[in-house]
Amino acid sequence: MDKSTYMHLFRRKKVSAFLAFCLAFSLSGYAQNLASANRAYQAAQYEEAIQRYESLLQQGYQSAALYHNLGNACYRAGQLGRAVLYYERALKLEPGDGQVIQNLQVVRAQLPGQQAAVFVEPGILRAWKSVQGALSANSWAALGLACFWLGMIGLLVWLFHRARRYKKAGFAAGLVLIGLSLLPFLLAYGRTQQQYRVHYAVLLLPQTELRAGPEAESQALQPLYEGAKVQILDRLGQWYFVRLPDATQGWLPMDAAAGI
Repeated sequence: MDKSTYMHLFRRKKVSAFLAFCLAFSLSGYAQNLASANRAYQAAQYEEAIQRYESLLQQGYQSAALYHNLGNACYRAGQLGRAVLYYERALKLEPGDGQVIQNLQVVRAQLPGQQAAVFVEPGILRAWKSVQGALSANSWAALGLACFWLGMIGLLVWLFHRARRYKKAGFAAGLVLIGLSLLPFLLAYGRTQQQYRVHYAVLLLPQTELRAGPEAESQALQPLYEGAKVQILDRLGQWYFVRLPDATQGWLPMDAAAGI
């Protein structure tokens, strides 16, 4: 090995070692900050715990467990609207988490009747979302690719194998698997939309008015309170056009709510 080749490999190893060090340092920093936030929560220092959990979000860390812990801290601090918000965000990442669902129900039971109302989706849509949430978008996409390439192998068997029975089996398996690959791809797309698109918002202000138009001077339709969940239908300037669980529609200022 000549000197230039040796130096090139040495530099690559140095870069790899540096990247590994940065990753380890980042993960250790996250673990330390999370442990610090958890200690504050266990000591009933809920405001401090909230600040520490939220600082992790600002650093780019995101997980269902982190949102769950943050929801718990907000609930203990009496911030019911923010507790609903973070529990809902946890469920976007882990739709079937029974503990988060239970905690969310506890919080909603303490909201005024109108704010505790939930959106009722058709059974087929709920079932589809339940299947969608069983795996991550990447896992569904990987499953779709596996089905597709297995199907292609089946078609290659049909094209090139000499035995008639193998050709028939390869053709049938190829068509079925390629057709089936569409389902995981659809589930991957839906999971991505479910996880990253903002479809709903939670009211965080103690009280705000649902208005007939996107102006502060427009007619007030009804008051809404902290913790209410609304469906976002459209946006205009600094206003959301929303629908309530009872199908009432109107406009809300964006600064009154946070998207899920």
